[in-house]
Amino acid sequence: MDRERLQQVQQSDLGESRVNEDFVNWIKTSGPWYLLAVLIGIAVYMYIVNIQRAELRAREQAWFDFSEAVMPASLEDVANTHGAIDGIANLARLRAANSYLQSMQSNLAIGSTIEDGTPLSEEDRSKGMEHAAMLYNQVVDSDDGSFGDTIVTVNALNGLAALSESAGDIDKAKAYYEQSAARSGDWYPFLADQANQRAATADLYVQDITLPSPPAPAQPALPTFSTPGLTTTSGDNILNLPSSTTPPVEKEGGSADPVSP
Repeated sequence: MDRERLQQVQQSDLGESRVNEDFVNWIKTSGPWYLLAVLIGIAVYMYIVNIQRAELRAREQAWFDFSEAVMPASLEDVANTHGAIDGIANLARLRAANSYLQSMQSNLAIGSTIEDGTPLSEEDRSKGMEHAAMLYNQVVDSDDGSFGDTIVTVNALNGLAALSESAGDIDKAKAYYEQSAARSGDWYPFLADQANQRAATADLYVQDITLPSPPAPAQPALPTFSTPGLTTTSGDNILNLPSSTTPPVEKEGGSADPVSP
């Protein structure tokens, strides 16, 4: 029994030694490649995480810049800088073009207010129309026909129509309104109805309107005064003072005779 037990122990030791040798051989031969694969996987994962974080920071910065931009030049910078993020480029161009259009409609320079406004010069008006048309056309040219681009494209087409109306080109304005109706008809029928209605009534904006002459300003009434002892006349506002009297002179007998002036 002791020999059999000793033989079993020896065989067990030989088996364990073979396992250890096989493991050592595997580590020496294949282990580095597996370790390298694990390290590459970790590196790729960290790279993807960093890219996602960078995209998130870029998106946050783009929307922040868009919300802070007020002047058309700033909005154009946002469109050029963050053009590949969430369609911000078209939104910024559309807002900048609308600023030019509102400036022309109000006849005030961009950034002015009604209370303290600067009138728009003819040169600024011409440049504003050209710049607004360029920005609207950039939005229309970037349209891919998808549902997501419908709203900005329709707004750009309506803006081009408004510019044409301002320039007196009613036929061109009707064409833009019809194009706007065709673009929005599949997804936004109510926008198509509005565009068709504007196209039908575009001729009304070229009719001359004669404004009535303003009434003459009312003349203010002359004031009248009521002062004790004084009278006024409404014609020439001359004060009529009462005649002065000289106090009577008493005589020795106690009677007093008035002294004429």
